[in-house]
Amino acid sequence: MPGLPRLVIYATARRLNTFREIRAKAPKAGFKVKLMGYEAAARRGRLPAGSAIFTDFERMSPPWLEVAATLRARAAATGAPVLNNPARFLPRAALLKALQRASVNRFGCWLPLLGERPERFPCFLRTGWAHRGVIGDLLEDAAMADAALEAALEAGHTLHDLMFIEYAGLAREGGVFRKRAAYAVEGEVTPALTVSQRHWVAKSGELGAASAAQYAADEAEMHAYPHNEMVRRVMDLAGQQFGRVDFGLTEEGVAVFELNTNPYIRFGTGHPDPERVKTQEGIERRLMESLAGLAARGTGAPPAQLKGAFGWRARLKMSPKMP
Repeated sequence: MPGLPRLVIYATARRLNTFREIRAKAPKAGFKVKLMGYEAAARRGRLPAGSAIFTDFERMSPPWLEVAATLRARAAATGAPVLNNPARFLPRAALLKALQRASVNRFGCWLPLLGERPERFPCFLRTGWAHRGVIGDLLEDAAMADAALEAALEAGHTLHDLMFIEYAGLAREGGVFRKRAAYAVEGEVTPALTVSQRHWVAKSGELGAASAAQYAADEAEMHAYPHNEMVRRVMDLAGQQFGRVDFGLTEEGVAVFELNTNPYIRFGTGHPDPERVKTQEGIERRLMESLAGLAARGTGAPPAQLKGAFGWRARLKMSPKMP
């Protein structure tokens, strides 16, 4: 594979597995993938040459986001395409508030850390860091919200990681809740698989929840996707160029839940429905084509040099203005 263009994907060391299937299938699509953990990258003298994607910001502490931002700046200085910027990362609550201000979303988000409490109900309490999810069930009033917050703090959750989110009220489609998603690669949008579940969270999917007619509709939507501009707007508001936008449909319109910069990408799960399989194959083909094009645009760029970027054992050299 020495002649293939290279795409370097950065993530935290424990979450590089999300891109292993991309790496395995890349040569057939005409490029190769190098997976690089931030911890290892910061200890190198130079970074691998090629186009790059920086990911996994949702799992990183502020000091490591600074390290990633320094790596990203060095990689971008080579002239190769570099997607995502840790320095501009908006955590979940900040992004949700930005989406509400921009009228992309209509539901609210409140941070107990700032003394905010839910203004509308029902809502739910959740963590913001590392995609750990919802705590408990829907909360119907202020008393339930206060009790849920106190219980979470007593259980060891930290105030700075908690938020209340107004329940967007996904429309039931055929008796189930359906969460949609789409990948973005530099403005190119590829629909992702829709998750169907009987529980309102609709996170992992439930085999048998969706009907054959729904799978057929999903496949038809692949060829006339109605959410391209919405996905691009979310990416612009987030200040990023790669990731998966998760959203749902409500009676009031689209409700965007998050931008995942390090989505778990898996193709060909052997689904029993032929339309679902066709959709999976189409997603794989389109996403791999987008990534292959990104890799090709980095051909010929030199490796990024890290001399002077970090001190002993990758300790970030603070500027004089930093405490």
